[in-house]
Amino acid sequence: MSTKGSGSRNKPKSKGLLTVIGNINWDVSIFEDSFAGLGDEVPIKDVEEFSGGKGANVAVAAARVLGRGRTAFIGALGTDEIAARQLRELRKEGIATDGVVIIEGAVSGRAYILVNREGRKSIHSHFGANALIRPSHLEMAGPARALSRTSLLVVMDTPTDVALTATRRARHSGARVIYSPGVRTREGHEALAGILDNADVLVLDRTELIRLSRETNEIQASRHLQRARLGMTVVATSGKGGCLVVSEDRTARLEGVNLPLLKMKAVNSTGSGDAFLGVFASYLSEGSDVFEAAKWANLAGALKATRYETRGSPTKSELQAAMMKLGTITARKTSQQN
Repeated sequence: MSTKGSGSRNKPKSKGLLTVIGNINWDVSIFEDSFAGLGDEVPIKDVEEFSGGKGANVAVAAARVLGRGRTAFIGALGTDEIAARQLRELRKEGIATDGVVIIEGAVSGRAYILVNREGRKSIHSHFGANALIRPSHLEMAGPARALSRTSLLVVMDTPTDVALTATRRARHSGARVIYSPGVRTREGHEALAGILDNADVLVLDRTELIRLSRETNEIQASRHLQRARLGMTVVATSGKGGCLVVSEDRTARLEGVNLPLLKMKAVNSTGSGDAFLGVFASYLSEGSDVFEAAKWANLAGALKATRYETRGSPTKSELQAAMMKLGTITARKTSQQN
């Protein structure tokens, strides 16, 4: 893969693992027509439980594109019945789980997600063991082995000291780094500066972008962060609005996917950003540049929104079929206009 415009500042390892470090939760999704106001009561249409957590979701999304044995996950679980269930779910997807540490006496993370009829969501998280992972855990045999075999590391909203240790190790070993700070953007640019200095690609949504850059204009905010860390590419996502990609030598806005063209509709956007990131990382690891990877990631996020489950990310064949269908529809419309 050419490093020009890709945000890659060192020669990447080849044929290594795509490793994700981040949170893993057990999600309880509550579906209702509309969100309750303060003091209001609304009827619930359905309650479903799924494996979730942003880091684990991203690992699953990547594994569904790359295939079995190509993705690893590093995270923390507690000593409860949820932990065994979570590990089984990851292994079922073909993800290496050696990097998962069990925190004695802790409870595994949980998330309670409210979803309205438009697929909009409100998330309430109990981080549990996710908040207790420490840099010292990365020295344990399992996490250390996963990091040593990694060619592309995706670091999410894991504690900042853990993220800094992991990205430094990846940079030292020649692996590329994608950083998606999520809730950690609340800590501010200065607190995350060391991690950003190790990142090849920064992925965040519009709210996180503005919070981290302190710029209200999306393009100016992305350029501000990109200039602050020369060589880093910034990808700013906007849900159904697509994404903005800013590299050293090119800026492009990629439109979102028109689901009605595919005769589909959004039912739950929870996990769409994770599907975006996992597919983006997988295509980048396979040699695509950031703009091509973002195009496939846009489609993945849209397809996930058509499914109720948090880990509803598409397989590679599903992505290819949908992309081909969109291409056929676009070509037909262009022909009719001419």
